[in-house]
Amino acid sequence: MGGIASVPLVGALSEAALGAGPFNDYRALVCVFFYGGNDAHNMVVPLDARYPVYAANRGPLALPLSALQATAISDAVQGPFALHPRMTRATALYGAGKLAVVSNVGVLLRPTTKTDYERNLNLPPQLFSHDDMQESWATCTPGSLTKEGWGGRFADLLQAATTGPMPIGVATGASGMFFKGFQTTAQEVAAYRSATVPIVQRIRAWRAGDPVAQTQTVYQSLLAAARTNLLQQQYGEMAARAVAANDFVLGALYNGPDSAGRYTERYPLGTAFPAGNPLAAQLRSVAMLIAARQALGVKRQIFFVFVGGSFDTHSDQFDATYSPVKPGPNDPTILFGTHADLLSQVDLAVQSFYDATVELGVANAVTTFTASDFGRTFTSNGKGSDHGWGSHHMVIGGAVKGGRLYGTFHNAQLGVANPVDAGQGRLIPDFGVEQYAATLAKWFGATGSDLGIVFPNLKNFGSADLGFMAA
Repeated sequence: MGGIASVPLVGALSEAALGAGPFNDYRALVCVFFYGGNDAHNMVVPLDARYPVYAANRGPLALPLSALQATAISDAVQGPFALHPRMTRATALYGAGKLAVVSNVGVLLRPTTKTDYERNLNLPPQLFSHDDMQESWATCTPGSLTKEGWGGRFADLLQAATTGPMPIGVATGASGMFFKGFQTTAQEVAAYRSATVPIVQRIRAWRAGDPVAQTQTVYQSLLAAARTNLLQQQYGEMAARAVAANDFVLGALYNGPDSAGRYTERYPLGTAFPAGNPLAAQLRSVAMLIAARQALGVKRQIFFVFVGGSFDTHSDQFDATYSPVKPGPNDPTILFGTHADLLSQVDLAVQSFYDATVELGVANAVTTFTASDFGRTFTSNGKGSDHGWGSHHMVIGGAVKGGRLYGTFHNAQLGVANPVDAGQGRLIPDFGVEQYAATLAKWFGATGSDLGIVFPNLKNFGSADLGFMAA
């Protein structure tokens, strides 16, 4: 059932959390999660005198300098660097001031030094574990028994920003703990397939083709029936909300069905999204929901989309044999294969989505940001890299103070010369996930007290605003 997986069984939102809003404008956050741990050392590469150090330390993973010239960009403080050669559209967005790079973000309990790491002090539990780091990104409470996601806690705060059954949070699947709140649900939609296949379906109580339509009425009546068993009552309420939300969203986005059972989009988009691109299909669904924002009655929305676990590139980071884009005879293999193809997928999808927000007149109101389990080791294991810690991330949108790199670009040196190298180029993060997310939340409309509720550990860090978002 779409929309019920993220609902907790117990709990109540504290009265202090009811102050967010009201909002007179529309804003949306879109989290693009790279499952598996993105090797951001090849997504953002240093140039000038730092490049030879990069190349020596990366070994077989080093991208050739000649290939990086087409995606070369610069920061006034951190100097010249480049995005991956397959990320030409992201490079253009950076040059247009619509994309910022935030350097060395990761899961922290509090600011942590190399000495802390060596003494096993102040470290998140199960560091370098996929599942645990994904959960810590989602909850922003590493090491705590609290198991609500920051998206869910934020959605709890923002309930006044929706006037109908449409939830604040929307996921295309695999959102884990991110949308788990005290009171709110998350709506689940499918990735876009075609104009005639809805991204949300009616929840039916009968088998496909069953002619007994009365079954649906009986089913919904049973869901609404009062029960003495609290677990049954909670399930019934959750399922009833899911049925109502799905029907509402389906009616807001589509006309139909006609006599042949076909639907047509109420708000068709002119922007082209690349075919055969799973992330683009998800972002196309997000764009459809944004286009219908007035019909849905929402002032604030949080979306979660993802790229699957293929970013876990231990031994298959590059291999032209498995790349759908075959290199020419003079092209180095490192520019092709798993990681390059994933970054190309992201590049194409993010550009199309940004273009769609321009088409819809909401480019300044929609901010897309990346997240991932962790970074990867700077050193290579031969054909890939292993689990790391801090990583570079991208933030895209009209309200982003783009064309800049925020933070310190550490990855030109390893070992004792680098104060944040925990070994093998595992960078100890400069910024906690809380700081990164709180900067986005502040732009989204969270007040100081709201930030303390959504991000309980934020008090451990010196800054709650990294400066990459406009007011």
